Amino acid sequence: MLKSLSLAGSRALVTGSGSGIGRQIALGFAEAGADLILVGRRLDALERTAALIKSEHKKDSVLIAADITTEEGIAKIAKDAGRVDVLCNNAGASDYGPWQSISMEKWRNTFAVNVDAPFRLCQVFAPLMMERGFGRIINIGSVYGGMGGNPALYPGMDWDIAPYFASKHAVHGITHYLAPRLALHGTTINTLSPGGFAGSEMNEKAGAGSQEMLNAFYDAVPMRRLGGPDDISAAAVFLASIGSKYMTGQNLTIDGGWSIW
Repeated sequence: MLKSLSLAGSRALVTGSGSGIGRQIALGFAEAGADLILVGRRLDALERTAALIKSEHKKDSVLIAADITTEEGIAKIAKDAGRVDVLCNNAGASDYGPWQSISMEKWRNTFAVNVDAPFRLCQVFAPLMMERGFGRIINIGSVYGGMGGNPALYPGMDWDIAPYFASKHAVHGITHYLAPRLALHGTTINTLSPGGFAGSEMNEKAGAGSQEMLNAFYDAVPMRRLGGPDDISAAAVFLASIGSKYMTGQNLTIDGGWSIW
């Protein structure tokens, strides 16, 4: 591995690391040499990720079971995490329902996870990174944070997730806003936006496992496949590494070419 891509000696905190893309990113960080702080609401899920890290990379992890949408949860993470060199705001949520009638409660619940929590964690950890003169923040967005949803990709399904779309647009707004405020202190912040990925709970909830939906997806993606674990983890490792020191405020899209049409 290139020395500039090594995460040896770094401590990386990943929210929502008990499953899906969060787990894949955590495993990628561990493979690159980082020590992991795993955050999520379900301790059992975090334990499964920690067991994989231990088995595959011989590393112990810090586990923090906390609700990132509450001030109590944020306080617990701030207290128990210790030094954080890499903050990956991965945890995400969405509520389904017709945009004309979806409740404000569902709207706010989605924003609490996808927007409010990443900003609060930036408030907690970015100033400490700036004081030390080094930090990496990765906000997990979505290909749908920069485009509209095509209903043709979801045949046979009344697919309507307005809060998710709006919140993922807002995620990159946080990145854009904070980037120049951190830049002179050795701290970068970027958005990593996945397209369709295997093992993503969001895609599974959307019914992406049906062959009809997969065929529609493949027709829209030049590479004609879903993303895999190494596709997302390699990009995250780069953004977490010294090698990305001249990149901030950007949106790195990993989608097999989906968004180029």
